[in-house]
Amino acid sequence: MSSTSELHTTRKRVKRTRTRRVSDRPALKVSSLHVNDIDLMPGTESLICPDCDTWVPITGAQSRHPKLVPHHTERAGTPDARRCEGSLRRVRLDLTLGEWQHRLGEAITANASRRRTPVRRKPTTPPVPATTQVVPTPISADMVRRAFRAHQAACNACQGTATDRDGNVLACRDGLRLASTYLRLLRQEPERRALRAFFEQERERFDRSYEKRAARGRVADWAAQQKATNGSEQLAKRSGTAVEEQNNQARRRRPGTVSDYRGPGLPLKKPAA
Repeated sequence: MSSTSELHTTRKRVKRTRTRRVSDRPALKVSSLHVNDIDLMPGTESLICPDCDTWVPITGAQSRHPKLVPHHTERAGTPDARRCEGSLRRVRLDLTLGEWQHRLGEAITANASRRRTPVRRKPTTPPVPATTQVVPTPISADMVRRAFRAHQAACNACQGTATDRDGNVLACRDGLRLASTYLRLLRQEPERRALRAFFEQERERFDRSYEKRAARGRVADWAAQQKATNGSEQLAKRSGTAVEEQNNQARRRRPGTVSDYRGPGLPLKKPAA
């Protein structure tokens, strides 16, 4: 007798949702969901559960009362998993397959036409200094001369090529202003140099006098401190000036010698009662 019957094994049966229970929550309309959260292809009807944001199959999509299959909020195989509140909820398929595909195509076209907005960061500008921190730059004749040369090279009126309707050569007011400023500064340059030299001398003289006054003040402070220190009568405590002077001396005492604080005026033994 053949033993082929002993080698046959049973196949694992596919689990299906076989329950008549229905959630008491209101039916979920497919048209109220986003078009990308729905899949109405025949055989793969599913949607994203609004409660747990996971794809859940729709059981009985071709029947009169489709509903979501029971599902858990955790991953498959998790012990003590908790069932989602959207399980066994009725689903109202108020969209046909053609309408869903049309909406999906429009959404894909709209998304494809979008472009990301490039981030253009503004350049970091340094903070504007306060009015008290602004140091004015003195205008020199050389600076005005360079500005006048740059203006003359770019100005047609200064070059004599700019004319009016009658053919008259136009004069440049900016060029005249720069030229007059340059001549004025050139005449005032010796006076400015003398004034700057005078201020430098006065500043050096003030610094020297300030150093001398500071040195005299330090000498006076040291003298006052020395006078206050030498006044032993003011610093002496109850023990007297001699003990205070010995206390202020920092010198080593040879081993075996008698302490300086032991004298005839200090009791060495406790008097008998």
